[in-house]
Amino acid sequence: MFHKLFSPVRIGGLEIKNRVVMTAMGVGLSAPGGGVSDDIIAFYEARARGGVGLIISEICRVVDGAGAGEPCQLAARNIGDVQGLGRLMDTVHKYGTKMFIQLQHPGRQASAFVGGEEPVSASAVVNPITSEAPRALTIAEIGTIREAFVRGARLAQMAGADGIELHGAHGYLINSFLSPYLNRRDDQYGGSFENRLRFLLEILAGIRGACGRGFALGVRLSAEEFLGDKGNDLAVTCRIAEELEKAGVDFLDISCAIPDSPMFTACIEPGTMEQGWKKYMAAEIKKHVKIPVIAVANIKEPDVAEAVLTEGCCDLAGVARGHLADPEWCNKAKAGKSETIRKCIGCLVCFDEIEQVRHVKCSVNPICGREREFAHPVRNGDGRTVAVVGGGPAGITAALVLKDRGFNPVLFDPSLRLGGTLNVADKGIDKTKITRFVDSLIAEAKESGVEVRLGEEATVEKVEALSPCGVFIACGAQPFIPPVPGIDGKNVVIAEDVLLGRAEAKGDCAIIGSGMTGLETAEVVMQAGHKTAVIDMLPEIGAGANIIVILDVKERMASCDPVYLPGHRLLKVTAQGVELECMDTGQPVSVAADTVILAMGIRPRKDVVDRFKAAFPDARAIGDAARGGRILDATQDAYGQAFVFEP
Repeated sequence: MFHKLFSPVRIGGLEIKNRVVMTAMGVGLSAPGGGVSDDIIAFYEARARGGVGLIISEICRVVDGAGAGEPCQLAARNIGDVQGLGRLMDTVHKYGTKMFIQLQHPGRQASAFVGGEEPVSASAVVNPITSEAPRALTIAEIGTIREAFVRGARLAQMAGADGIELHGAHGYLINSFLSPYLNRRDDQYGGSFENRLRFLLEILAGIRGACGRGFALGVRLSAEEFLGDKGNDLAVTCRIAEELEKAGVDFLDISCAIPDSPMFTACIEPGTMEQGWKKYMAAEIKKHVKIPVIAVANIKEPDVAEAVLTEGCCDLAGVARGHLADPEWCNKAKAGKSETIRKCIGCLVCFDEIEQVRHVKCSVNPICGREREFAHPVRNGDGRTVAVVGGGPAGITAALVLKDRGFNPVLFDPSLRLGGTLNVADKGIDKTKITRFVDSLIAEAKESGVEVRLGEEATVEKVEALSPCGVFIACGAQPFIPPVPGIDGKNVVIAEDVLLGRAEAKGDCAIIGSGMTGLETAEVVMQAGHKTAVIDMLPEIGAGANIIVILDVKERMASCDPVYLPGHRLLKVTAQGVELECMDTGQPVSVAADTVILAMGIRPRKDVVDRFKAAFPDARAIGDAARGGRILDATQDAYGQAFVFEP
């Protein structure tokens, strides 16, 4: 099984034990101001222990100030950085895993908040994310930064890194020279193809001179910028690849898009995008070079990685967020247990956390970024029984942790399938990754030996009969129904019921609530032909969800001409539709609708919680039973409480 995936491969003179690459991701776990921390060592160690062949580090700064991409990132600036990087390399190498350091300068995407200096770039092209223009670098400054990259590579080599990757993609500094859209210079570093390539080729020549031929050296490229003839397309990137091979590069790492791209979601894919969809980019570049090519192609599962490799699209498969979701990705696949791999659902919580200047977190892996904190569970369960009331993500998470600690969790759920409200969340359009995640939870529960009583509603009497040493209440939540006139009308339905097919949308629809449930329900009913208005009190549609996820669903709904009414409060439901109030002006607004669909969030099932707490005063409410929230909130809460539980 997965013979190609787990066959060795060479990059330059370096042999890598398998073809799985954990490609670079910012994780926000390094030391403040730049450098190695115990947390980032533990993060990478978990993935090395998990069997990955090659790790490419997060972005590593080569200069401070305008060269700082994140407040807490790796750094290779001076001799003082070598010792920390060396500890990281030694830790990863224990497991036979190779590690490259990704050297990066953020260019115009630097944050003045982080580095304290004005961002710089090849040219003064406005950053669409910040709406600010960087300062164009002088010739002298280009030389200084070039030497910083060379110094960073030499420091990485001194620390024991197996190689380095230059980040030449996603609109960062090197990419800003390569791209005709971002490079408007009229000197030797701009204009022609050769001039735009000059900065990168000078860096490569400097690194080869400082580090020698035996040190693995590669470049990450945005193969498609999706800007037509204004930017680099795949044909131009193939030419770049050919020139880089001539310059002595040992490998290429193929990604795509820059922030200016109308398809920037192609760089950071939401969960609805198909696995492997952009493999064609690596495949085309591979036709033009003989050096190994890494494909970053939205690969989540090993069968997809195996197929991409077998088709000859690439030499190594990049699996990034899949390793956030499950650091044991490789070990499980190699052991024939791929069904137990926790599947990345593409919710992009990981990016949200970094953007909020926090460390990386993952909805499906509650200890992601907290590996040291949960490194040593106390296994003192001694077979004692713990009742878990509810089989959603919180209940399953708690049961798995308790089982690992030696307790005997007995999990009750009234449905015939574990997963709780995840079995509603996967009913939207293209939400199969959530289904696959639930499948993996079910497989984990089965393998661990957790006793699961499906189709059985937990009662106080049933739980008492177990004589448990503890009770975890994970009964979830119920939809919030506001106390407004007409809310009990026959034309009012719950979004969950629409998604599950228990209620039918008729005629024009008004959806109250623009969170992910509301938007996904809107997409379902609009694809069925219903004209739809999406209404929310908050000033933005989809507030609280990742902006790329929101843009993705709105883009797919655009052809259906939805009406968006943010900043409007529901006052009344009538037989003709809904009466609203504009939050800014106080003016009344009427929206005609045959069906009113409520997607206004959830509230804990207080009656169930109170009933169990009355019988078991030390019972713990976890997940949505304690506070309605995201999958991340439920799994983190459950994991933490089960980890510290003492009867």
